[in-house]
Amino acid sequence: MNSHPKRLVPILLAGLMAGMPNAFALEAGAVGARLKEVLSRQKIELDYDSATLEGSDVTLEGVTLKSAEAGESLPLGTLVLEDVREREDGSYRIETVELESFKHQKDGITVAMTDLAVSGLVLPPDVSDDPFGGFLRFDRMEAARLDVTNADGPIATAENLYSNSAVSADKQTIDMNGAIGSFWLDLGVMLEGEKALRTVEALGYQEVTGSAVMEGNWRASDGRVTLSRYEAAIDSAGTLTLMLDLAGYTPEFFRQLEESGDDPMRGMAMLGMQQLTFHGASVRFVDDGLAEKGLAHAAQEQGSSPEDIVSQVKAAIPQQLSSFLGDELAGQIAEAVGTFLESPGSIEISAKPASPLPFAILMGAAMVSPEMLAKQIGLNVVANE
Repeated sequence: MNSHPKRLVPILLAGLMAGMPNAFALEAGAVGARLKEVLSRQKIELDYDSATLEGSDVTLEGVTLKSAEAGESLPLGTLVLEDVREREDGSYRIETVELESFKHQKDGITVAMTDLAVSGLVLPPDVSDDPFGGFLRFDRMEAARLDVTNADGPIATAENLYSNSAVSADKQTIDMNGAIGSFWLDLGVMLEGEKALRTVEALGYQEVTGSAVMEGNWRASDGRVTLSRYEAAIDSAGTLTLMLDLAGYTPEFFRQLEESGDDPMRGMAMLGMQQLTFHGASVRFVDDGLAEKGLAHAAQEQGSSPEDIVSQVKAAIPQQLSSFLGDELAGQIAEAVGTFLESPGSIEISAKPASPLPFAILMGAAMVSPEMLAKQIGLNVVANE
């Protein structure tokens, strides 16, 4: 027997509503409150006057931001959270948040950014139970330009800045990478002290340009932080690359740090000694003109030659370091530094212990014997390799 057409209408409407995007079930106030909660974990205070929903977009009016460091609210006006979706796990995903311009002034310094955008912003359903401890997660954050100025004019600029992040398939690790396409710094304004200013001017680095890149990941379960590459290239000077591998930076560590009181550095030191472990680190510099200019400047200051400066450095290092690091390591460092200065290529300082070392053991070894510490961490210095 066929159903009456009138009885089919509610059934069809129910099916249609069930298949519609869940954006219609969103509450603008709930999204705004969730964003406020997540940002508070990043030490950023968000306030707004009202939240409205249009389609899948949430509009926040009268938005202000305040960070713990700034101490004052920054008005942003209207903020549109585009294409907000509630996912199966209860989290919200905001496809895009854009700001055409952003400006902050404090103590005579103005910081301005243009075309700031965040895509794929994730707001977990319960920050306290979030496996990443409420760590701000997004697919990409980018800005076309950053300008820092004071009353006299520009101090620094940067263009094409971005940061990408992605959660691994097992939901345990966040992989990150980012870059600054190009930057310009006025070291003559940024540095303090007459000697420092004279030095950068003599070397020709009163203004510098360059670029930077970063790659790394964080595993929340054991707090393993691996900075696999942090590279800053200064034109006509050289490229500095850092690598770092630590463990213990868990969400619980950050929570305890927040509760440690008004002295975060002291809290970091105390908690770090108890919970952090050292897996390895390295610093590598590839020369592109800085070494030759530095030697020439030092020779001019002493009224000697660059060759004399190299000889002095090679002789001074064993004398100054042998009593701390032992004759063998001090000799290795002197040989590496001498090789680099005689024929500038690259120089690298690395530390790779045979097994991870708790920070407490490292500190104890440092107080008892720097030579013991150097051996425990596998300190090594090489040049032109």
